[in-house]
Amino acid sequence: MKYAYEVLVNISFSHTYFSNKVFAGLVFTPSSSTQLLFLNYGLLFKPNYGGFTIAYDANFNGEKRSREEVVSSIVDCRFTATLNDFNFYNYTAIAEKDISKKVFHFYNAVDHNEVLNKSLHSEEFVSEYDLKNIADFDETFFVKPFAILDLKIAPELLENYSLNFKAKETIWRYILMGEHLQSLNSPAIIDNNGKEPFDGPEYLKFSGTQGLAFRSKKAISFSETSVQNFQLVENFDIETGRYKVVMRALPKANPALITLIKDENTIANNNYSEIFIN
Repeated sequence: MKYAYEVLVNISFSHTYFSNKVFAGLVFTPSSSTQLLFLNYGLLFKPNYGGFTIAYDANFNGEKRSREEVVSSIVDCRFTATLNDFNFYNYTAIAEKDISKKVFHFYNAVDHNEVLNKSLHSEEFVSEYDLKNIADFDETFFVKPFAILDLKIAPELLENYSLNFKAKETIWRYILMGEHLQSLNSPAIIDNNGKEPFDGPEYLKFSGTQGLAFRSKKAISFSETSVQNFQLVENFDIETGRYKVVMRALPKANPALITLIKDENTIANNNYSEIFIN
């Protein structure tokens, strides 16, 4: 028997944290009932880098058929996803502290509605609004999945869907700890264009010591590889733009190290990335 598979639908995963925007940290698996359905309907599930494809046999049982003919039959499919990137929550903007009893729920149709959504999640990016209590699903999972995708194959099925994740943003705070750095004359932290995206300096007191701190004027997004570069300078003159470079490339914030402190040294309810320079 000759098979001729063509694309029914592509599901891709994107993340603004990565330079190529591709997120390869998810593994989706069709449920047992969906696998049986695929067998009966001549469909093929094919995982790929940063997503998966559902293809249909265009020569099913010896008869040619088009994509339009395939989607004319309304079929409900379910997939579960596992997460294989343990740093995911460190660099991803998800404002939910406790997900122990929740899973992400993605879908392109609400219940039995035949009108399909153009997105698999509720907002531009996946967010806490896409979380659902695992107990609300009508099946038991031996291992709690990261996500559940309910995909309805119907006449309005798009050929491409995407799960879009956004990188977390934090206030970056560089803290100069070395005495030689704290004694710099008119220090500043500037960007590639000589502009000053950090406020400061200000002294912060720690147990038994102190540091000279610069705080970013706005939250900065985490990035796998960033062309944005910050440098420490002294003798900074904002009017003439003159300065002397002390450190040409300051280290970037670590997504695994985020501080949330409410005291005189921080802005309440802001995530901080503390970067200590000795």
